[in-house]
Amino acid sequence: MSIEPSPLPPTNQQSTVSLSFGILTLLTVCMGMVPIPFTGFVCFPAGILSALIALISGVMSLSQIRRHGERGRGLAWTGIIIGGLTLIASLCVLLVIAGLFFWHLKLLPIQLPGNYQI
Repeated sequence: MSIEPSPLPPTNQQSTVSLSFGILTLLTVCMGMVPIPFTGFVCFPAGILSALIALISGVMSLSQIRRHGERGRGLAWTGIIIGGLTLIASLCVLLVIAGLFFWHLKLLPIQLPGNYQI
């Protein structure tokens, strides 16, 4: 008499999407730092977008996993962590760049017509 093992529950597809976009986020943000002209203009927004997708799909998959008893909790958490940390780092870089830009504008004297200066 042989005892057959019970089949494993399926892996949640949303958690796989979360992990995939988390890895894509890392790749796009790292490619944005490569000194190739205009890669930052393309890669940083794409990294922020893929980080948001990784976060949203990871949170959605955790609720689906809880409801349906599927596997993939580790995949979802990995996508959430990678996407969240990369999103926070990208937003900090954008804030620093914007701050430096406006600080530099503040230091420049602006000439107005009629010899007025701001």
